[in-house]
Amino acid sequence: MKEQIWKGLESISRISLCLFLLAFPQSVSVSQIFAGLTIATTYPLFFGNQENRETWKRLQIPFFVFLGIYILTLISSLISAETYGPFFKKFIKQSEFGDFWMLFLFPASFLIASKEKNQKLLRGFLYASAAISVLLGCISLFSEVRVGKFVSNGFKYALGDRLQHYSGNIGPIKLYLPIGMMNTHLTFGGLLGLCLPGLVADWFAGWNEKKGKTFIFKTILIFAGFVVLFFNQSRSIWLGVGFILLLLILNGNLSLREKLPNLSLRWKLVSGILIFCVFISAGYLFRNNWLIQRSISQIFEVHNTENQRYYIYKNTIPLIRDHLWIGVGGGNYKDSHWKESSQMIFEDEQLWYELYITPRGHAHNDLLHWMTVGGIFAGIFFLLFWGNLFHPFFQNKLESKKSLSILTIGIFSLFPAGFFQCYLLDDEVLLPFFVFCGIFLGGMSSQKDKTSFDKSKLVYFKIFGAIGIPILLYWLFWIPRLNLKPLEVYNRRVRSVDQAIVRTVQKNILKLESTDTQETLSPPDFSDLTFAQARIPFQIEGCLTHRYPNPPQPRKTPFSFTVYIHPSAQNFPQETEITIVSRESFDQDQQYWAQAEEDLGKIQVSLKTGKNPVLIPNFLLKNSSPEFPNGVYFRDFRITFKGWKEDRKIEFPKLYFGKICDTVIPLTR
Repeated sequence: MKEQIWKGLESISRISLCLFLLAFPQSVSVSQIFAGLTIATTYPLFFGNQENRETWKRLQIPFFVFLGIYILTLISSLISAETYGPFFKKFIKQSEFGDFWMLFLFPASFLIASKEKNQKLLRGFLYASAAISVLLGCISLFSEVRVGKFVSNGFKYALGDRLQHYSGNIGPIKLYLPIGMMNTHLTFGGLLGLCLPGLVADWFAGWNEKKGKTFIFKTILIFAGFVVLFFNQSRSIWLGVGFILLLLILNGNLSLREKLPNLSLRWKLVSGILIFCVFISAGYLFRNNWLIQRSISQIFEVHNTENQRYYIYKNTIPLIRDHLWIGVGGGNYKDSHWKESSQMIFEDEQLWYELYITPRGHAHNDLLHWMTVGGIFAGIFFLLFWGNLFHPFFQNKLESKKSLSILTIGIFSLFPAGFFQCYLLDDEVLLPFFVFCGIFLGGMSSQKDKTSFDKSKLVYFKIFGAIGIPILLYWLFWIPRLNLKPLEVYNRRVRSVDQAIVRTVQKNILKLESTDTQETLSPPDFSDLTFAQARIPFQIEGCLTHRYPNPPQPRKTPFSFTVYIHPSAQNFPQETEITIVSRESFDQDQQYWAQAEEDLGKIQVSLKTGKNPVLIPNFLLKNSSPEFPNGVYFRDFRITFKGWKEDRKIEFPKLYFGKICDTVIPLTR
């Protein structure tokens, strides 16, 4: 009877884990049900026999290390709490500790994967899971509606549902940002990051095997997966996937370097032609997909309109410095970060809206976030956890095509990717991450008697390099940017039907720190704009109708800005038409609809060389606001420059808005 119970639990736990692998690309709610069932049926098995108890001992260190992170955030929260009445309600619902139960999937999947009889089955379901993820990504690539929302609404579009982000065209076919059935492209990118590297490694491991339908299926799956990942535009996952593939090429164990195929001259020519076609196709897509253009160009730009990570990190570092040992406590990051942001707004009021819409739910960096909420020791535990994962990766000599662990090496892509996004705070990614970690280590554990291990100290140098080099590169990238002042990073949003004029306008907006003589008296830059483009109107973000702090009070001083034209300019606009536009100021990403706009009026201004002050009469509001952003509006400016000379190169004017659109009548607090 007892033996039958143990066998029944084993069967249920194995089936529930397989069903979880099918469910997590489709629904986080359904996958949580199977996750809970897997945990409930697996943990009694740890006490069923001596073999399972020994299995538990092999996993104790990484499990308790990550559990220690959650415990440190709990202790920090208890120390930081002012009252304990509503504390646990807030802590469990709003803090990082609310996801701690998912960690128990780690030992559960480890135990199931460590049994050789389960590994062939798990390999099949891992492939099925990856295929579902890629298939849903392909569907959402061509779908205007969000697939997950469409399915949950009974396969129909509900009025008011947020649509997909349009990204471009391939001929007459419209493309959208693929998110599968997830809520965001970053979450779906995280799932692709977990699945794709293992597929690539397994594909190379089976290169020398007989090529059949299975090999063709794997090839198509990998190709489609990387196409979806490319359009998904999760740049952090691009980085993470590149990182793990580089490790596979450089590392002597589980190495792609020794698996690279030996091709005949004929196949080398065919491969060369295919690679050439891929590059040509990528170039075509880049030219015709503005979202991809923006994603790639912003990697190399310091000044861009998506600079929210700068403000997140800039205001996170003081929190770590001031709460180094115990952190701010779980669930307190958002409020603590807003206090730092409020001080920044007080010093530079123009940043009010920018910092208001900046997401403050987490630090957009797994390591920084855990250090902020749990203190320095939580950060150390976080790195120790990754060290425990990297150790078997570098130590194991396994190179078998039938390896289970090789399909789950995508877990390592989330280490460098986690420096730009908190993937391990997203339950839609965290659940499969812990399962993949358990399968990875469980698969390694089952092979320990069949494979040799590298026990030299070189393994520890590899681990140190795999963890330390990404951290070093991260700070080399960010330190110069974080040394900039907030207004140096801030860029006003510019919209136009032509992206060329958007880039030109943003380039010619003077920063607050610039003096009149330094930038306006320097030799004018000739623009690449054509005569037709220079006459296209553009709308530039203005300033708010109310003043900081909360509750906002109506602004009483008229809006103003200045147009600078270099004294030696030969082809400058003779006049400008300015339309004053009223625009709502709520957070569009939170409300899931667009801000309404209304044209309020127009003014004409004649231009000359030198300084051209533009004072906007009227268009102020007298009504007070109970709380930002209610009743608070932007005053944007739709500008059209006129009077260019057709036969000469365009010399575009420079625009200066002062502190808060106050160049004519300076404002003081």
